[in-house]
Amino acid sequence: MSRVLADLKAFAKQFMRNPFGAAFSIGFPLLLLVTFGAMFSPSDSPEVHLLIQDLDESSLSFEFIEDMNQSAMNQAGSFTNHMTESTYVMNEAVIREYELSGALVIPAGFEEKALNSTPVDVILYLDYSSTTDGIIIDAVDAAIESFEASLTVSNQVVGVEIVEIDNGEFVFIDFFLPGIIALTIMLNCLMILPSLMADYWSHGYFKILKTTPLRKWEWILSKLIWYVIIMGLSIFLMLVVGVGVLGAEASLTPIAVAHVLAGIILFSSIGILIGAWAKNTDTAAGVSQAIGQPMMFLSGIFWQLDELPGIIQTISKVFPLTYLGEGLRATMIDGNDSVSLENLAVVVFLAVVFFIAASRLISWKEK
Repeated sequence: MSRVLADLKAFAKQFMRNPFGAAFSIGFPLLLLVTFGAMFSPSDSPEVHLLIQDLDESSLSFEFIEDMNQSAMNQAGSFTNHMTESTYVMNEAVIREYELSGALVIPAGFEEKALNSTPVDVILYLDYSSTTDGIIIDAVDAAIESFEASLTVSNQVVGVEIVEIDNGEFVFIDFFLPGIIALTIMLNCLMILPSLMADYWSHGYFKILKTTPLRKWEWILSKLIWYVIIMGLSIFLMLVVGVGVLGAEASLTPIAVAHVLAGIILFSSIGILIGAWAKNTDTAAGVSQAIGQPMMFLSGIFWQLDELPGIIQTISKVFPLTYLGEGLRATMIDGNDSVSLENLAVVVFLAVVFFIAASRLISWKEK
């Protein structure tokens, strides 16, 4: 272990002497996160489309709807109320199908209860993951306050029963943050290591290492440990910015940590294999780009895979970055650990295969 730590210390010094390496590992992911997060972050004045269904069809329910319309006009941004027939079956699927922000149902017996000072609840279908939920609640509260002020009965008659829904929408930063973590692992391990190894060949460093007691697997292990350290710092900063500044709803779960470790082993091993084969830095960089760039754009990092053409979705199954990104997204955002574990199994399997291949095929002999 002392040999591993000694090589780790030497490699860390070499890595940090290169300002580009540190900037690429830490600064570039943050730049991507902030840039895309700012570009696609929700507007301060988002569009709100609220569906209203009147099951009472009384004079007081009509009055309440008028109060809702006035309340909507007083809200910032674009707030539109849409009416639907009382015979329409209201459910979560309706809101998802028509991409609505929510729905408000005025129940049958609304007028009778309000006139008799009997508490009555309007039903509000609301997606708490949406950025418009607070706007809708404020509008409904304002409408209730206005409505009750016009009644000759006591106040606090009308309440709100909230039904949580999932309309299938997501905030972009929630989608992007796990993907950029996966992309950062791939770029750092796959783009830097091959060129580093080619540089070792050109300067004869491997020839020197051959004369030391350091074994090949120990040299590889020291690189893996370094990338765990540098990626840990980078991911920590991305979470601070993504959650604390951009408002992402992400959590670093134990399964996410397992994904990160397996991803580092996988892409570091692939990078070492490229470096072991490439004859110079230009070849190493070219091969890394040829492998990394298709993965970057076809693995669901920037776009949802189910929105892409079928042929692209099929191709994406070939890329290990797809499984790393989908696995991180499933556990960090969706809380779907079963799906995340399925993706983790693929990443771990590939990591073991490529690590064994890298350990056996790397050679310190002169090329």
